[in-house]
Amino acid sequence: CQQSTIDSIKIHSVALPITVHSALSNNILKMKLFCIIASVLSLGQAFIVPTTVTSPLRLDVSLDASRRSVLQDFSIASVGVASGIMVKNQAALASGGATAGGAYLLSAKQRYNERVTKGVKGFLALGSSLEAGSLDETREYFACNEPGCWKDLNAAGYLLANAFRRSASTNPDSLPSVKAWKKYAKAVDAVEKSLKKNKTPVTLEAYNNAETALDAYLDQVELPPSIEMRKS
Repeated sequence: CQQSTIDSIKIHSVALPITVHSALSNNILKMKLFCIIASVLSLGQAFIVPTTVTSPLRLDVSLDASRRSVLQDFSIASVGVASGIMVKNQAALASGGATAGGAYLLSAKQRYNERVTKGVKGFLALGSSLEAGSLDETREYFACNEPGCWKDLNAAGYLLANAFRRSASTNPDSLPSVKAWKKYAKAVDAVEKSLKKNKTPVTLEAYNNAETALDAYLDQVELPPSIEMRKS
């Protein structure tokens, strides 16, 4: 390119016809442009990285991006699974299924059914003694602390009634079983208070009222009625 430039300078110094001089000038400009382009291309080659080769840095960045993508997908999947479990648990709570009411009720029955049954049978046994004119057995029933007496029935009876719920957030006072228990407990309390009057007919009347309330409670907690309890 340098030799061409020198030759062009020598040509400029020779007197030539105008048409020849113009043609030579155009060729010189083309040569200069070609030299500039060639120089730029030769310099650019030193900085060009083959597109088919992946540098370690780009490889690490790519792997990190892949790992982040996998972790993100796993997190989304985990949230989806957890949400599904929560929905299933909420459905079980609402329906009284094995997660909530079902398992709790079964456990409550195993713990309290026997105690309630003994207490109820002890209460039903008082009818014959009251009809015979005796208050001693009734007083003993309210005084003792053993299973089969009122104090133990008073505790177990309420706990069993409270187990008949469909959700842990349900107010116990709104449960039909608890309402039936409270009505029965109030009637039994009237029996105990009647003993202070020391009059068997008064106590017997209170006792009969309590027995009616008892059947409503037994029905709510899925136990046999009093007539069957007496036979067993």
